[in-house]
Amino acid sequence: MEFGVQTFTIRKEQKKNFKEAFLPLIEKGILEYEIARIPFNEKMASAVKELVDAYGIRVVSIQVKPKDVFGHMDQVVAFCQKTGCRRVVISMLPFSCILGKEKRFYTFIEGLDAWYERYEAYGIELGYHHHNWEYVTLSNQKTRMEELLTKTKKIRFVHDTYWTTKCGLSSPKQIRLFGSRLMGIHLRDLALYPKGLAVHSKDTSVGSGVIDFSHVLEEAKKAGCAYYVIEQKTKEPYEDILKSHQYCLTLREQRER
Repeated sequence: MEFGVQTFTIRKEQKKNFKEAFLPLIEKGILEYEIARIPFNEKMASAVKELVDAYGIRVVSIQVKPKDVFGHMDQVVAFCQKTGCRRVVISMLPFSCILGKEKRFYTFIEGLDAWYERYEAYGIELGYHHHNWEYVTLSNQKTRMEELLTKTKKIRFVHDTYWTTKCGLSSPKQIRLFGSRLMGIHLRDLALYPKGLAVHSKDTSVGSGVIDFSHVLEEAKKAGCAYYVIEQKTKEPYEDILKSHQYCLTLREQRER
């Protein structure tokens, strides 16, 4: 099991100084990363390779926008080859599928397995990361996620605990549905707070919200999940990452006793 951080969490720090953004985490022994929110070009590949060589970090995956996964495959593959990465994750459903007619969505998913095979030829697994849009019900009374699972056979999935819970669904149950096609998990908790007469939700550090991560990790292990990364939208990224990291390590130790 590979366990680390998704760099959306430190996206602002990355933008200011890419190398310096990683150092507070490396100093705490966090060496595994899903890289996101950068251009996947030669310059950034060299910057990541410097971190790999100098500090021994491991790029467990990269999360890439759909337009680059499909439109700049040669560049994405070159990035992976230089940095030792063997997984590419489609970051989200294209906006044309979210806002357009259902036909656009079906055209998109019908091509996913072919793209999986193209990346597989280079020794790279292609995965898909969901948000809440995939749980929208279509005209046939099935959700986009149901259609993704039944109309594709090869594409892998990266499960997001926050978005699933926000949609009122069970993360462990969704992980069971992914089964052996589960590639990775974004560990992200959900907190509830009152606002006026309503109850709202926001993401929070792992272990600080309502999600039972012991069951999440149990189901993920059964499914053979390859990697887990902490992700959060927070004003205190390093503090929250370390809090989440320690909570997950404690859970793992408890399960192994």
